[in-house]
Amino acid sequence: MKKLTPKNIHLLCWIILAVGTVLALFGLAIENTALMVIGVVILLASVVFRYIFYRCPHCGRYLDRSTGQYCPYCGRNVNK
Repeated sequence: MKKLTPKNIHLLCWIILAVGTVLALFGLAIENTALMVIGVVILLASVVFRYIFYRCPHCGRYLDRSTGQYCPYCGRNVNK
């Protein structure tokens, strides 16, 4: 299986975050507590997913808010 690049992981986290937000807000709008809780759990899962997988493929350090082409710690290209 092909490894995901940090750029793709960053995009995937935003998609998961958007899905969780939509579900939580929809659950809130129709007053469905279960749907709202599922949305919040998905939101939290997005944060955990990002923390676990958004790392430099070379040094393994968490990239935090860095969305550039190079790792702020080792200076290598994170997309290769």
